[in-house]
Amino acid sequence: MAHAIKKPHQENIRHAPVSIHQRGSSFPVRRMDFEFDGLQRYFVNGDPASSFFLTSFQAFFPEGEQFFVDSVRDAQPLVSDERLLKEISAFIGQESMHGKEHKTANEELRRQGINVFGLDAKARWTRKKLNKILPLKMRLAGTAAVEHYTAVLAEYIMKTKEFENLIQDPKVKSLIYWHAMEESEHRAVAFDVYKHVGGGYLLRAVAMAIVSVLILPVIMSGMYSIMKQDGQLTNWKSWRSFAKTYFGRKGVVTALLPDLLLYFKPSFHPMDSDMDSVMVEWKERLGLNPAAA
Repeated sequence: MAHAIKKPHQENIRHAPVSIHQRGSSFPVRRMDFEFDGLQRYFVNGDPASSFFLTSFQAFFPEGEQFFVDSVRDAQPLVSDERLLKEISAFIGQESMHGKEHKTANEELRRQGINVFGLDAKARWTRKKLNKILPLKMRLAGTAAVEHYTAVLAEYIMKTKEFENLIQDPKVKSLIYWHAMEESEHRAVAFDVYKHVGGGYLLRAVAMAIVSVLILPVIMSGMYSIMKQDGQLTNWKSWRSFAKTYFGRKGVVTALLPDLLLYFKPSFHPMDSDMDSVMVEWKERLGLNPAAA
């Protein structure tokens, strides 16, 4: 992937893990226990719409992460590779921690008057329905596709100084960069499990196409709900700032497109991207004890 690594500011956003567990996998499970009291509601450049786009995205994380866990855990009995089984165990642990921390952040937002738990409830209903009606291989294909989205976003976040400058709340910044770093650590697990159980190119490409069609409308619907709660629906200045930040010529979503499309290459693998040096840098900045990780 082509993003240049840029040295970020050295703002102190360290948050050492409460505990670290590793049982033979290539990456650990870290318990973080972030505290979100008083987090800034408009944490992206002080702008409501730009902030609420990410607020909506992360509102779906607790149930979304649980869907990934369900899919990979259900595949465990079909996996014979001992190394991959250890990676699955660590993947489940990391994703469970992500869901826990984002739920805690959502609870603080609710205390401030922004309730995203209606979105969470819809996501829960959808997760349970998909678990019942979709074959395991299709669920794994969907998981691998969404994991590609999160991995590409994580790479952009960690390599792009301009994005870091947009995030003005240190508590939110610590959460975002911890999550991004761990998404990069486990970015290949769901893909490898999918291939291990016999998943082929056509199904994963179709799953990626479906995810690509649905993901933006889902996030935007959640954003609409949050903007309405906050009385910002007619804040046209904020909507214009949001459009430029995410969809302008140098916008976040615009920048992600080339790397997202790499998933459609038949030879694609998530580990094609070299993330080693940037992950070492962010582990150090976040206080995540690189030696133990």
